[in-house]
Amino acid sequence: MLQIAQGPTWGSESVINQIDIASFGSFQGLDWKKTVKDSGKTVQNFKRLNILYGRNYSGKTTLSRIFRSLETRKLPLNYIGASFSMTGDKGAVTHTGLAAHNYDIRVYNRDFVTDNLSFLVNQEVGGVIKTFAIVGEQNKEIDDAIAAIEVKLGSVESKAGLRFDLETKRKERDQTRTAHTTASNGLEEKLRLHASDKIKKNRQYGTAIYNITHIKADIASTKKPDFVALTTEQQGSKLNLLKQEALPDITGTLAISLKLESLTATANPLLSKTITPTKAIEELLKDSALQLWVKQGMGHHREKRETCAFCRQDLPHDIWQALDEHFSKESDDLETALDTSISSVTEEIATIAGLNAFTGTQFYAEERTAFEASSIALSQALSVYKKDLETLKKALETRKNNLFQPVSLKSAVHDATEIEKHVADINSLISKSNGKTTTLEKDKTAARLTLRLADVFAFVEAITYEKEVKNIENLKTTADTAGTTFTNAEKAIRDAEAEVQTLRAKQKDERKGAERVNALLNNFFGHDGIKLEAREGGDKATVKFEITRNGKSAYNLSEGECSLIAFCYFMAKLDDPESKGKELIIYIDDPISSLDGNHIFFMYSLIETLIAKPLKNTDGSNKYRYKQLFISTHNLDFLKYLKRLSIPMKKLPAAEGTKAKSVSDHEHFMIERNGASSNITLMPSYLRDYITEFHYLFHQIYKCKDQAAAAENHEPFFGFGNNLRKFLEAFLFFKFPYHDDKNDSFERIKKFFGEEEDTAIVLINRLNNEFSHLESVPDRGFKPVEIPEIAKVANYVLDKIYISDKAQYNSLLKSIDQPERMD
Repeated sequence: MLQIAQGPTWGSESVINQIDIASFGSFQGLDWKKTVKDSGKTVQNFKRLNILYGRNYSGKTTLSRIFRSLETRKLPLNYIGASFSMTGDKGAVTHTGLAAHNYDIRVYNRDFVTDNLSFLVNQEVGGVIKTFAIVGEQNKEIDDAIAAIEVKLGSVESKAGLRFDLETKRKERDQTRTAHTTASNGLEEKLRLHASDKIKKNRQYGTAIYNITHIKADIASTKKPDFVALTTEQQGSKLNLLKQEALPDITGTLAISLKLESLTATANPLLSKTITPTKAIEELLKDSALQLWVKQGMGHHREKRETCAFCRQDLPHDIWQALDEHFSKESDDLETALDTSISSVTEEIATIAGLNAFTGTQFYAEERTAFEASSIALSQALSVYKKDLETLKKALETRKNNLFQPVSLKSAVHDATEIEKHVADINSLISKSNGKTTTLEKDKTAARLTLRLADVFAFVEAITYEKEVKNIENLKTTADTAGTTFTNAEKAIRDAEAEVQTLRAKQKDERKGAERVNALLNNFFGHDGIKLEAREGGDKATVKFEITRNGKSAYNLSEGECSLIAFCYFMAKLDDPESKGKELIIYIDDPISSLDGNHIFFMYSLIETLIAKPLKNTDGSNKYRYKQLFISTHNLDFLKYLKRLSIPMKKLPAAEGTKAKSVSDHEHFMIERNGASSNITLMPSYLRDYITEFHYLFHQIYKCKDQAAAAENHEPFFGFGNNLRKFLEAFLFFKFPYHDDKNDSFERIKKFFGEEEDTAIVLINRLNNEFSHLESVPDRGFKPVEIPEIAKVANYVLDKIYISDKAQYNSLLKSIDQPERMD
């Protein structure tokens, strides 16, 4: 009846591996990897076949609702704040991703019955049974068309057809995506590291917030046409600016007025003027040095002395007349004019020497360099100007030393325009530097940006950024192409599968659905009186399902009859067109409600025959009719039967030189509730291996021996009275099968524990009665459990069993995975 799945391939996994439940009904904070571990602390996954046991209200139905939310692709009503995550070989599914996943799941639970067979839930008012169709009589033409499409579809296992091609394209898509992602992430990581380690941590760049988004924006800035990389000198200047503090304004400006032209105009007539003595003294005319010596001596001797201060000889009586005729008034006037001109030139030389009193330290970093260059250039130009002045002065001094000999003057070589330019440049820098005080912070911000962009530019060049971007673009194009190819191939498969469903819909027959349910009821449960009949609707065009008993509409069905009809309906519905032909994950939640022992066995037989039992391939290997199977129950008898289900096997990869090894692919789990929260663990060995309530009750009592355990798990303490009563009834019945006084229900307890220990016996009797039977003292059910009292009784009972039969007690400890007691 079900699609046959191939046997597990090498290293294959179950479809659903694990489930984490942050919040869903009674499940709160379930972390699979922390709780579902074997004795070696190894995490265990769901297998192909999964058996789950839990007592009533432990959370079994809640767990089934999580699985059914995958089937219906929506959360059940009233599960506010639900949060869970399933992982499997087709990806993870969370509470937010129910609308899009690739798992085909069918769930039987209370909600399935309510949604599909509301008549069974409410037989009196408005309940209905939804109709469904299964494949009816075979049509050869349609069968051939379906078979042709199935051949076209092929499979991964057969390495042929669209499905195999899709797997190849999937691998290519994944490989190209991985290559693109790896390259993209690699470049992103380079950018992220540089942004974090080189720029964000460099305070010269000024920003404490800098990430990959910022560096990408900076890279874009360096690609603009107006971007120019900084030279080493420019970088140094920017760094100096960042260190610069606000400077006081520079007072004054540089002013210069070159006087050489006017001085030369005054000096030229003096230098070229010709004068002649009234009566020249030839010796003086021939010897200018002597003439100068005499001229200077006249000032020391006239009207002061009659002897020569040099030779001590008497001066001639006519010496002054002769000298006055040689040194005329005209020569005196010329000498005076020459002195005045020499003084003016000397003053100009002194003025030029002190012209530039500004220093580089008065300027900001960027202006300082320019100032120093202009200052040097001005000094050099003024040096030439000064030489021209000195040349003029020397010519004047030469004429003065020889008044009667004209002197020619060389042409000036300085460039007045150049000097004026340097002065103007310096004054401009003074103005600019003074203006920097108000714009300093803005300039620093601009400098930091410029330096950062220079850093980014150098980094981009070093990692060949453009080449990597181009490579990533090419990889993305390749990945997109592979993705499109995969999507197209996937669509082709969906179209083919939809065509198959359309063809099968032509074969379906709703009456066959009812007949299938009846066949299951009759063949497995022997119910031929109750049937599900397909009858014409009021419009003669539709069909409706109706339950009948002996040909008449049936009402007042028992709970057991409702359970049988509902489960047979579910099993038959697995043959409808929406399920047939798919690899299904099947979840069956406690299908044996209100059934007696015989019906429980038949329920097991139905599951074994139609689902669990594998078929055989031609090579003898197994092929399974389900992808994955979950069955949960609270009934120990049903659990005992479930142990007999056909165990699926899987092959493990063989080591070199060895044969492949087959291992079982099934697991047993326990659903427990501690207070308001449910949990999933591996099933204890006493339930997995022995499946008796006796072992379970012993374990619950053992859990209560330490009152500190109530802080972590107080559930066993709440159920202690009932568990103790049931355990002692079973244990003492086999201990004392003969009951002397049938009216004394306490007789076996007194025989085992002894008459002399009245206090302990009274305490046991109190817990036995008050905590396990509340009808006489209902207030006990509303009061906190007295934990010390329970721990005391638990230890007393355990000690008595140990003293009575150490071998049996240690065997019981082994059955619950506890070490033997050796005292």
